[in-house]
Amino acid sequence: MKLFANENLFEPIIDYLRSLGHDVLSIRDSGLSGIPDEEVYHRACKEKRVIITMDKDFSRMFRFPPEKCGGIVVAKIYKRTVDETLSIFKKFYESLQEKDMLENLVIITPEGVRIRRSKTG
Repeated sequence: MKLFANENLFEPIIDYLRSLGHDVLSIRDSGLSGIPDEEVYHRACKEKRVIITMDKDFSRMFRFPPEKCGGIVVAKIYKRTVDETLSIFKKFYESLQEKDMLENLVIITPEGVRIRRSKTG
């Protein structure tokens, strides 16, 4: 799956996603740090990549419709160590299927996963 890792996503999560065989484009690795959320979204739309982020602004479906890009996964896992965050992310990410993410909004929290399906997803 083609993913677009926002710059606030912890590096171990990016490494984990790559270890699963995903094509992960990282904003930091691409020299795009500091670009606005709108540009992140437009680049993901252009390449049909799923945005993976810890930025809760991306959970605003009217501002960032997930069906226009590959989909959006927001990890709302805050105030934890990197290792704790990775552990929580892995636990719930493993329960997802590609069809759950494509063109949908997925929110991962320490309590579980919520999927807001788009009209097309």
